Amino acid sequence: MRDRVRLRRPQRVTLHTWAFHQLGQFIAYKAGRAGIALVHVDPACTSQGCCACGHIAKANRPNQATFRCTSCGFAEHADVNAARNIAARGATDWAAVSLPNAA
Repeated sequence: MRDRVRLRRPQRVTLHTWAFHQLGQFIAYKAGRAGIALVHVDPACTSQGCCACGHIAKANRPNQATFRCTSCGFAEHADVNAARNIAARGATDWAAVSLPNAA
């Protein structure tokens, strides 16, 4: 966002000091107001975990843009792999919230 937005200096200062926690609060507020359910997902290790087999290792990320699982050999763009991991965690967390007695 910082690289794409062109603003005057006072507006840049406001934008660049905007905390991600505050952004999360705004999203939660807007979602609640619109009646949209929101699930917070812990992003820890999503870029190092394999979305195919679940193996987590730092060696899975040979460079910034590449993901290659050292366990199963699955290869993908690192951001796509992390997005799939976040989506899977979100679906799991959503199921736990919406169907608490189903197990």
